Amino acid sequence: MKALLRNSIGMISAIAFFGTNSASANTMISLSGSWQLANMTAGNSPMPMLPAGDIPLSAEFSDGQIFGSGGCNRFIGGYEAKSGTVKISTLASTFMACEEPIMSQETRFLTALQGAERYEVDQGQLTIFYKTEQGEGVLRFVSQGSQPVPAMW
Repeated sequence: MKALLRNSIGMISAIAFFGTNSASANTMISLSGSWQLANMTAGNSPMPMLPAGDIPLSAEFSDGQIFGSGGCNRFIGGYEAKSGTVKISTLASTFMACEEPIMSQETRFLTALQGAERYEVDQGQLTIFYKTEQGEGVLRFVSQGSQPVPAMW
């Protein structure tokens, strides 16, 4: 009887310690890796995206550094991520000029990244929730596997 009680207490303790809540498990997943932007929203409305050209919008997170492409220019900066929250520092970028629709899209993308507040990673997708002076929105990325985003500085 004492053994049964001891085993029951052990199982209950293990369940309480490890938990079964998948939502909290997702927030502990690292956002490290290479990601390509799939879509952006502002509020509940999708933001128009130009077709991916030679250089798709992308981000790579690695050891506290973020770098990638805004579609025209390359960018780099720092980030801190912990328990599903993320803060991205001011981003530095190259100064190439592209056609206006590409430049506007890049500005929206980089502004949204710098407004990042939290993230979720699930089944090869990264979702970043952001807040800027213009409002709130979501950036959704798909994993690029282990292929790094080329850094052309």
